[in-house]
Amino acid sequence: MRQMKYSVLLLLSIAILGACSQRQNKKDEITQTPNNQVEFFKHFKKLEGRRYAGKEIFIAEGKDSWAALELEIYVREYTDTIIYIPFRVGDNKSRTWMIIMEKGNKLRFRHDHRHEDGTPEDLNLYGGYATEEGTSIKQFFPADEFTCKMLDRIRDNEWIVEFSEDLTKFYYSLRKKGELIITVEFDLSTPVE
Repeated sequence: MRQMKYSVLLLLSIAILGACSQRQNKKDEITQTPNNQVEFFKHFKKLEGRRYAGKEIFIAEGKDSWAALELEIYVREYTDTIIYIPFRVGDNKSRTWMIIMEKGNKLRFRHDHRHEDGTPEDLNLYGGYATEEGTSIKQFFPADEFTCKMLDRIRDNEWIVEFSEDLTKFYYSLRKKGELIITVEFDLSTPVE
């Protein structure tokens, strides 16, 4: 009888240790799962120093179209914390997208608008923080508090930046109040020389 109690206690101990071990392994799996925002950010590394041509693929009715203009992005600089992507629309070189990695795992998207002499335009550095619904190839950036205070008419903006699954295309879109306003597509398979 005494040996049976020891056997039962031994089996219970083994079961409890096994359960704890399984929980720890699951916890380790969770903490080791890559952050989608970090993975998204890393896709830009191989694009650094290259220019890519784009085209407007959607424009909402009544909005000014860029279809007749040359569109180009230049992944000018990539660091561990920030990516600078000047975006040329025809002759207008005032725009630079900034994708910022804050605290090592939180993305922020900003629009840096400058005059030809380098001074900031009045509407500058607007954008937002990535939401949790993003993936390693697509991120959503609703207007943040800074943006909402800057200009009331852009408080309902949401910017979407996305790669195709095979990473050969890059998309920039703007939604306002949930409705798509514009989408621009860039061909990453052929850099501009």
